[in-house]
Amino acid sequence: MPLLVSIFFGFVPMFLFAGFINWLDRYEKEPKALLGAAFVWGVVVAGGGAYIINTVLGMGVYIVTGSEGATDFATASIIAPIVEESLKGLAVLVVFFMCRKEFDSVLDGIIYAAITAMGFAAIENVLFIYNYGYQEDGWAGLWQLVFIRVILVGWQHPFYTAFTGIGLAIARMNRNLLIKIIAVIGGFATAVATHAFHNTFGSMIGGI
Repeated sequence: MPLLVSIFFGFVPMFLFAGFINWLDRYEKEPKALLGAAFVWGVVVAGGGAYIINTVLGMGVYIVTGSEGATDFATASIIAPIVEESLKGLAVLVVFFMCRKEFDSVLDGIIYAAITAMGFAAIENVLFIYNYGYQEDGWAGLWQLVFIRVILVGWQHPFYTAFTGIGLAIARMNRNLLIKIIAVIGGFATAVATHAFHNTFGSMIGGI
């Protein structure tokens, strides 16, 4: 039962958030199949890939430093933001190159980035709610993590990755090569920076 509850509160709120994001696109709706693919990418490719890569690189840091503190800091503040924003952003990049006619505004960039990030957040929330909530503190811990992950920081991943989408959208709408390069790099860098800031601040105050 706790696992089922964790899955429910991991995915259902993200479905609702994704529906709201899609609603914002009032005049030129994106293809539902493409949005669905972006969400699944967030769950499987970004979520699964980040779990593996973060774990492997974290183990590498521990082998080199022998310090749990250094490993936790490096994983949360450096490795995870770069890895996770890269994997989420890759989905937006695929849409950017392969479905260019569906990617023609800043709002489109935000939508594809946010939907992908919702998928990532869904599977990450399941893991956090069950592993760090229920398994550590029982039902009280589970409900606490539901409140934190869904209510307090439920929009964190869409917020970060939206900057990648904005950068790609600006590049899509400009002919100047320099602006294209700056927009893409700047958007991704902002996504990583905001993600890293949240993780670092969360670690400092003992939150997630």
